[in-house]
Amino acid sequence: MKLNFKSIKYAFLLFSLVATNLYSQQAWAPYERQLWVRPVFIHSEYDSAFLAGQKAKYDDNVRISVANLALEYGITDRLTADLTIGFGKLGRHRVFNRYFGLQQTPEVPDKYGFMDTRFGLRYKLVDEFDSKYRWMPTISLRVGGIKRGDYDRNPQSLGDGASGGEVNLYLAKDFGVWGLGGLGEFSYRKRENPVPDDILYYGALYKRFFESLFLTVGMRGQIGQGGYAYADPRQEPPWNLVRYPQPSIYGINPYDVYVQNERPAWGRKEIFHNAEVGFSYVDSFGNFYTLFYSETLAGYNTARLKTVGFAVTLPYNL
Repeated sequence: MKLNFKSIKYAFLLFSLVATNLYSQQAWAPYERQLWVRPVFIHSEYDSAFLAGQKAKYDDNVRISVANLALEYGITDRLTADLTIGFGKLGRHRVFNRYFGLQQTPEVPDKYGFMDTRFGLRYKLVDEFDSKYRWMPTISLRVGGIKRGDYDRNPQSLGDGASGGEVNLYLAKDFGVWGLGGLGEFSYRKRENPVPDDILYYGALYKRFFESLFLTVGMRGQIGQGGYAYADPRQEPPWNLVRYPQPSIYGINPYDVYVQNERPAWGRKEIFHNAEVGFSYVDSFGNFYTLFYSETLAGYNTARLKTVGFAVTLPYNL
């Protein structure tokens, strides 16, 4: 099916940003009375998207800038509490401006808002450095909550647009050979209706050079467990080919009211698969600096994001 202008205009209403979760938590965690402070700065851009099973190209770049602060505190050597807060900006843009300005979408002004807040408890089930088995990885289980930020959800959103909870399983292993190691995550996220549940994954390999330099290459993704392709079913096959009269009551189409209230854009199914690469450096004080890049390779109802960011982990013994 070839997308027409109307279907694309409705389809770009919302794309959740997961870049705010990059380098947020992992299996390794602070030990007792140790605080990790992690500021993260991220800039993302896109000018195209995966709309259901198709692709769309826009006439302007959409720019998102986010500053996050993650705090992780070791209650015991195995139990960690975490909190992540942030603030973001959605830059001014006009995604369609064609035919010498005869076909346009309204220009979206600069928008600001607090990001979704994440908080939780993480328990280290297995510590590879205490295990008698050399092959044993570090395994941590996290249970957390999500509080939706105060951003405007229309026409785009700085977050997923809903509060909820999540369960995360983190894996990490330093192989002890050639400076190699691995990181992994498998998570399930449930949020208030109509936002669908999601399965999230992450896997990466790292290589250590000269004890203080690290190269990390991995994949991160989300697989939506429900939702719909378009907010308006009239744009989905085969109904997009059916022409029928539009009812009106005092000039209002009741079906459009139903779509707006019962099928908002943030209830759409979203899938993405991102490739990531990071370069890190640890100094003599134990501070860990990371510069990373991420790009969306494939997806469903998601933006083709290109993301660059910088994070630093500052450990403090309290």
